[in-house]
Amino acid sequence: MFSFSSQSSSAASTSQLQTPPPAMTHAQSNIVDDFFGGSTSRHDRPLSGAHSEMAMPPPYAGEDSDLPVYSRTAAEPVTLAMFLFKFGFLFFPFWILGACLLLSPLRAPPTRVNEEGMPAAWLPEKTEAERQDIIDRMRTVEVKWARRCLWALLVLLLVLSIGALACWMLLRRQS
Repeated sequence: MFSFSSQSSSAASTSQLQTPPPAMTHAQSNIVDDFFGGSTSRHDRPLSGAHSEMAMPPPYAGEDSDLPVYSRTAAEPVTLAMFLFKFGFLFFPFWILGACLLLSPLRAPPTRVNEEGMPAAWLPEKTEAERQDIIDRMRTVEVKWARRCLWALLVLLLVLSIGALACWMLLRRQS
């Protein structure tokens, strides 16, 4: 084996190096596996038998259960007032424009005549009642965001007026 000598103040002693432990193979345990209690390799698990059944999600409940119903109509439509509110944090006059939308009515675009001489309607595949429902929903969302613009503008004006009043009081006290 290997040996080396080390010198100390009292006497020279020799020691032998120990052989390293055998290399860890895939069949042996792994420190990460021991700590987390599993296998870090996906190739260690069998794909058939009891393990594959445990990995499968449970079957869906019967038709009688109260599962949630998802629809495309649940999403809120994107409106101009929404963008004006969000960008108002960067440039506050957008909140003024957003608040002005409370005063303007929302109407469907006018029917125009296209190049073939046929009237080009807004959403021609929808019935008049469906189009009016879309307009009503959009107006509700637009009013909600326009009110937020108004409130943000009022809060900004309140903060600015309190700040101006505080500055005026401090300057008046100093003179």
